Amino acid sequence: MATSRTGTATYLRNRRRVLNQARREGLTHCPGYTDPRGVHHPCGVELDYDTPLLPNSAEADHVVEVRHGGTDDVHNLRVLCRQQNLERNRHVAPVPVPLATDFPTSRVW
Repeated sequence: MATSRTGTATYLRNRRRVLNQARREGLTHCPGYTDPRGVHHPCGVELDYDTPLLPNSAEADHVVEVRHGGTDDVHNLRVLCRQQNLERNRHVAPVPVPLATDFPTSRVW
């Protein structure tokens, strides 16, 4: 059975670091996110660092998704409210698939 990517020790450790740093720096309201088209989606809701799974719960979000080549490193994580994190992940553009002509083949041995 495969393990959960977000259950790895690296992700959990870096998630905790990012949330603790944001709290220490006084991040009290969700900054929102910028989508791949460059459109900013502001939020401004007050973050709750203590209670999970609420719409305003503070969550670590990947700037570049793992499926697009991102990592679980601290520099690729940011704090968003749960509502913005879920909204952002609903509008992810599909990964472009290369055409078969991009991979020329030859029967010459």
